[in-house]
Amino acid sequence: MDTDEIKRETQGGIMDKYQYIKSQLAKTNKKNDENYVVTRIWNKIDNLNVKFVTQQYIRREHGYALTDMYFPQLGLHIEINEAHHQKQQKEDKIRESDIVSVTNHEIIVIDVTKGIQHIHQQIDRIVLSIHEKIQQMGSTFIPWDIEKEMSPNTYIQKGYIQVNDNVAFRTTADACNCFGHQYKGFQQAGTKHPYREDVTLWFPKLYPNDGWDNSISTDELIIREKSMNPLEVKKHMEQHIFGPIHKRIVFASVKDNLGKKMYRFKGEFQLDVEQSWTENCLVWKRIADRVQTYMPKPKGL
Repeated sequence: MDTDEIKRETQGGIMDKYQYIKSQLAKTNKKNDENYVVTRIWNKIDNLNVKFVTQQYIRREHGYALTDMYFPQLGLHIEINEAHHQKQQKEDKIRESDIVSVTNHEIIVIDVTKGIQHIHQQIDRIVLSIHEKIQQMGSTFIPWDIEKEMSPNTYIQKGYIQVNDNVAFRTTADACNCFGHQYKGFQQAGTKHPYREDVTLWFPKLYPNDGWDNSISTDELIIREKSMNPLEVKKHMEQHIFGPIHKRIVFASVKDNLGKKMYRFKGEFQLDVEQSWTENCLVWKRIADRVQTYMPKPKGL
């Protein structure tokens, strides 16, 4: 490894992870049991290729929950069952947060009410299970790389983006550049697709905001888009229903668990005209959870 590579590894890789890890652990500081268990699990795993998230919102069949520790690469959640365990969150906070679907995810509960020896035994079993899962995954286990996981180039080279990969970008420009744009900055709520004339790229807030009453269904298959101004509803609907483009690739505006804005891929959606008239709002239904990515489109084409 040459000097430049060492510098990049120290400044752009390990140090970034160090800051991230400290921020995640800091979120548990006010809860002694949670802090002890999460910190012990992380230290015993002792593998910087593994990513973890603390206090992760998850979507369940009936509503939402907040898990204490989440391993995205493994689809594994840890819940710490304290005495008088209650976690109540305001609905608007949940709507604005980055929410992960628990489809096919595993949830393990740790009971911290029976003493430290019992806690350590449970943690040891979890850590052993994590090491075994990584070994069983073999080459399909993708090591945690902060830069790559949010880089458009990662998905351009892959050739596609899919919902199950939990793809999110820090900027709308990065999301746009996965499809052939070459933006350095981009501030609008949508733009055309460089290669598909029948599709736009859309970056909505899927909760009431700035005059819009947007929402996504619990299963994330339907998006409803409606102006809060009664005088604008019909005009807005007609503009899109009678317009030429009825498909959108959607990146929802959310806040990650550190409070930073990001844009989460939700799939490709198509306008359901009949349902839109029935509900008096634009109704978008998901038609694909995986879409093709593209190399930058040459200027002039």
